[in-house]
Amino acid sequence: MKNVLKSLSIIILLLSTAPAILHAQEMDHIYLKSGSMTRGQILELVPDDHVKVQDMCGNIWYYKMIEVAKITSEPFDDRGFSKSRDGFKSGFVNMTSIGFLAGSSNNAQVAPFSLVTVNGWCSPAGLFVGAGLGVEFLSTNYFPMFIDLRYDLTGKDVVPYLVAKGGYSLPGSSDYSENDVEYSYQGGALAAAGVGLKIRTREHFAWDIELMYRYQKTSRSEVYEWNMQDYIYTDIYNRIEIRLGFYID
Repeated sequence: MKNVLKSLSIIILLLSTAPAILHAQEMDHIYLKSGSMTRGQILELVPDDHVKVQDMCGNIWYYKMIEVAKITSEPFDDRGFSKSRDGFKSGFVNMTSIGFLAGSSNNAQVAPFSLVTVNGWCSPAGLFVGAGLGVEFLSTNYFPMFIDLRYDLTGKDVVPYLVAKGGYSLPGSSDYSENDVEYSYQGGALAAAGVGLKIRTREHFAWDIELMYRYQKTSRSEVYEWNMQDYIYTDIYNRIEIRLGFYID
């Protein structure tokens, strides 16, 4: 019985320490004379000239050997290492894209064109929060202003994500009169939700593709001076929005 308990104790001890053993791995450590250190994998080492190393975030560093204090290979447990799970960097992000709203509508604009830019912050977990603005050519020029939310799903260089937007569009045209009729444009709410795909082609740059459902409301009024009748026309866009742009982090 004592032998059985002893064996079970050894097995439990081995099982409890196995994850740490599996996670701990040998990694190259580059210690610089300045006091800083880079941890990763050495890609190239020329003893009398330089060393090139790729760190744990995928960045590649180049050091002259006169800057290096020592180079070692040490075990490192990466379980506590914080990095983006999708391979994209966390921090400030800019996305600029062009697109159009596809689909039939009572409005004369069958596929309105738009140009928008979004700036925001992406967390290491893949959650992005930003603010966007742009210009869209609907019944007249409109300037959309919106909050942009995104969540990366999985992947490294090719990452699908969920996206949702909400805000308001302001008209770019001022009131004017023509043939005894006064025309004025009003803004309206906007909302969009869908999926996207970012495809990294080089460091800090990726192509960005979005496919969304888009709701947009705009209106205009016409006042006839001869009888002071006021007519209000409302346009409701329920469209498929397709966008193509670039992603810079």
